[in-house]
Amino acid sequence: MNKLKLNYTSLSFLPILVCIPLGYQLITNIHFGGFKLFQEFLISAFNPKIDNEIIITVINRLNETVFIGFFSWLVSIIFGAIFGILSSNIFYKIFNIPNFFYSIIRVFLTIIRSIHEVVWGILLMQIYGINFSIGIIAICIPYIAVNSKVFAEQLENIDYKSFESINQINAPKFSFLLTLIWNPIINTFKNFGLYRLECSIRSTVILGIFGIGGIGTSIFLSFQTLNFRELWTYLWSLALLIILSGLILKKIKFINTNKILSIFLIAVFFITILFSFSYFLYFIFNNNFENYNSLISLFKSSTDLGLFDLLKLILETIILGLLSTGIAISLPPLVIGIFNNNTSKIFIKFFAFFFRLIPTPVILLTLLTFNYPSLSLAALTLGLHNAGITSKLLFTNLDDQDNRNYLAMKSLGISKKTSWLFGLFSQQAKSYLAYCAYRSDIIIRETAIVGVIGSVGLGWRLQESLSSFAWQEVTIVLIAYSSIAIIGELINGKIKNSLT
Repeated sequence: MNKLKLNYTSLSFLPILVCIPLGYQLITNIHFGGFKLFQEFLISAFNPKIDNEIIITVINRLNETVFIGFFSWLVSIIFGAIFGILSSNIFYKIFNIPNFFYSIIRVFLTIIRSIHEVVWGILLMQIYGINFSIGIIAICIPYIAVNSKVFAEQLENIDYKSFESINQINAPKFSFLLTLIWNPIINTFKNFGLYRLECSIRSTVILGIFGIGGIGTSIFLSFQTLNFRELWTYLWSLALLIILSGLILKKIKFINTNKILSIFLIAVFFITILFSFSYFLYFIFNNNFENYNSLISLFKSSTDLGLFDLLKLILETIILGLLSTGIAISLPPLVIGIFNNNTSKIFIKFFAFFFRLIPTPVILLTLLTFNYPSLSLAALTLGLHNAGITSKLLFTNLDDQDNRNYLAMKSLGISKKTSWLFGLFSQQAKSYLAYCAYRSDIIIRETAIVGVIGSVGLGWRLQESLSSFAWQEVTIVLIAYSSIAIIGELINGKIKNSLT
């Protein structure tokens, strides 16, 4: 008997099987009390509220969002580049520093990267209260670690021959370092850094839902009051901001040899470092410092979290991540393959943008109008949001791909769906799975968002522990959450390396 053989194409569709148990629980949990609200939510998308008052509010909220997002991005990019240099081998080779420090920095960055910015935001809000500073710092902490990883990976690819040739002329070590890293740093900034600005704006919106400020706060307040027309005004204005920012970033071009650009970047670099340090010191020592000191007494007076409950929450979080990842991987190619015509592609792209646009807490709260809280509902929410992101990548790669095999198969009389599957998608399946392996790292960290809203997993327990000021429980939950994210990152790294 022939053994079942799986290839990259079939592996891309296999995770859709998670929808069987997930769909069963969702169907059994349906209640009909909120269908009218859900219908009103959808209809309001075509009739947003527009008047002078709300336009002024939208402008102010967008200004707040852009300010928090841009400043967070700028600080995280600069410090990400600094820590990327400090966590790369090239720095230690030039200055002859023991690799012991290299290992410490990498472990430190891995730990802070494993915790989502929403978790950092909730923690800081509990200590310092609600203000813009919390949003900026909460985004910067994990973003610096993520950016440093990307910069370090690019610096590791520096040709060893270049290192040896410059080393032989006995140049000053700092000049030696700057000569080697300047082009990789600038190229990484162009290819990756500008994209992170959009991510920073999206993170600002998510944190706004939890009270930081910006348009996210207005979105959440409108949802709480069931003012869906006003809600959609904020959502469409957010969509316009994201679209315009994307178009602007595509037009930005940098020339490596431009001396004016180099001087400008160096000036921004030093000004941002000085301003960031002074801002951070002011925040720590002048803003609710007494609350920060009281953390010690709160930590000592907390209660322990039961081992059985902790294991249950860990298992829920892992299952939530796996179910969401399964949807994010398989749904885009399945839907695109089934509805493979130009009209359907327009609708698929629209819905993909729709799920990318609406923050996951709002999607979950909308679904909760007609479905009881459950692990499946949280997984569906997170899966749909990330499926919108993976589908964008898949569409981009398919549009850029040579379609001669697809046309040849169609000319032989093979069906359109089969021609698409084996003539187009099969060539993208390997790289698509590699990206999904990277995306699953983010999904694991994002389980905290839907966990807080959907009352599942470690995210829910974290919110409960913070509400009761049980700081020992908070510490245990954070360690468990961080451990899951780190182990998941290691596993996904192995998978990604095997696919590239």
